[in-house]
Amino acid sequence: MKTYELIIQIQQPSCGGKAPFRNEFRTVATDDPVAYVEKQEPGGKLEVTYPDEGTVVVTTMRNQARVVYEFSED
Repeated sequence: MKTYELIIQIQQPSCGGKAPFRNEFRTVATDDPVAYVEKQEPGGKLEVTYPDEGTVVVTTMRNQARVVYEFSED
């Protein structure tokens, strides 16, 4: 199983003085980053890109908020 640094960026609608982005940082162990996101976002339509070697970016929508999961191999 590989270990990844995971950054989850949630772009929320700007209202009530909230920041437009919220970031979460995690360390996760998984063999399949896309399957990991499928568990977190059941039924969500996923867009997967591989911008760099060892990096996987999965984007989806959750309750009208754009959510980006960026996995970087440790």
